[in-house]
Amino acid sequence: MLTDKTCRIMTGTTNSIWTGWTRYPIEDIWTRIVTWKLPLFQLAVQFPRVPLGFNVETATILHLLGDPVDSMTSLLCTLAISNCRARLAKATCKDVGITEEERKYEFTWKALALIMVSYDECGKSDQVQGFCRDYITSRNHPQFETEIRHIYEETANSLAADRATKSLPIFVAETFFIAGWLIALIKAASSEPSSSNWPNVEVHSIAFSGMYLWITSAVLLGSVIGASQTEGSIPRLLQAFEYDLAQVQGQLSRRPSATYREESQWCKMGQERAIHGGLNNWRPRKWSSRQRSLEINNWTMFSFVVVAVVVLAASYITAIVLSYSVPPHGLNCRHIPQTVILLVWLLSFLLECNFELWLQNGLFWTVYCKDLIAALINIGLVVITQWGIMNSCACWSMWGMRGLHLPQMSDVMPELMYYTQHVCPWITFMAILFQLIFCATVSWTYWDTVRVYIQRDDGMSNRGWQRKMSMNSTPK
Repeated sequence: MLTDKTCRIMTGTTNSIWTGWTRYPIEDIWTRIVTWKLPLFQLAVQFPRVPLGFNVETATILHLLGDPVDSMTSLLCTLAISNCRARLAKATCKDVGITEEERKYEFTWKALALIMVSYDECGKSDQVQGFCRDYITSRNHPQFETEIRHIYEETANSLAADRATKSLPIFVAETFFIAGWLIALIKAASSEPSSSNWPNVEVHSIAFSGMYLWITSAVLLGSVIGASQTEGSIPRLLQAFEYDLAQVQGQLSRRPSATYREESQWCKMGQERAIHGGLNNWRPRKWSSRQRSLEINNWTMFSFVVVAVVVLAASYITAIVLSYSVPPHGLNCRHIPQTVILLVWLLSFLLECNFELWLQNGLFWTVYCKDLIAALINIGLVVITQWGIMNSCACWSMWGMRGLHLPQMSDVMPELMYYTQHVCPWITFMAILFQLIFCATVSWTYWDTVRVYIQRDDGMSNRGWQRKMSMNSTPK
């Protein structure tokens, strides 16, 4: 085989990082970006964003791309908190004598849990315990069946209608994403190497995209949690709920209005609301101000971090294995940017933890800038590798340690095509399957939370056979 030195003489390149490589043809660059990179980033922007202003919405996406470990940790923390609310709601139902055998049990605990979760999202978690006590007390009120019960039900139904979970659109988007990847992979594997077709480059491009497969899990979990339609809808519904209860109980209360909420600072808004529980993939108070009633201790939080790192590591390992197995087998120059991307994400998470624990002021914009820098570094690394910085004699020959392995060579082509056609698709498929199994496991673990988030706004079950049974009876 040709040596690294011979390759440089033939191509007129040097050992320099600036002049020792050749740019790929523009059409190839664009095709690989559209095929392997763009679908992932399109999936990322599908992540549900709470409408707390342009800065908060962009911060949501930047945090997802710039700090996936903390994003996944925060998503798991959000699900765990909501699961605690579901358990508290079930306990409250039992305290008032509603048993699991009664049909109204399912509707009642989900309604109470959704109201409590909404208080959490407004930064008013301290009112949850009082909310449960008030509900238990109100059951003895003479107007509970005629007035109070309907206030709770209508509030829960309105909150359910306001929450956009987008589970079906995201599921369809994920299906098309997976199908598109597999079709493109099969198409790449079916083409013989030529001067214009380099299957090994396609596999390396897939490997870099594999670094971002964790996005599929994050978007699926985020779609289950969902987001409110507008910034003011949850505060408006909750304040109206409190006002209606006060009116029934004969208490004087000012009529709800946006002006009153702003004057009294009834609910945190904008960036402050984002910091105090308003975002699903960023919970900066998760280390310092968790309520003891949530039963989420530091060991539980640490386990969430471990799970998040494992999910991220699975994507990294996929990329490493895909690039490692391309002839010539072994560590190569593409493993350097792949590892740098991982290290940037891990460093971003370490900075996040320090900011959350020690930074008192300016937390939002500090994290915003940190995530922006991390996201730009990683996207920049992907872009320059797609541009062709790895298209060099050193990369093709493992820094001169092996002969030059070009896909058109007769002794390289059979091995490369076998790997591209039979091994690479299975590695990619198993990597995607791992992410989907992870989402299914998390959903099963926090199934009560999922039921709270995706409940209908009419008190009926999402399952058709139960819905038909419920048509003839309303929970009371």
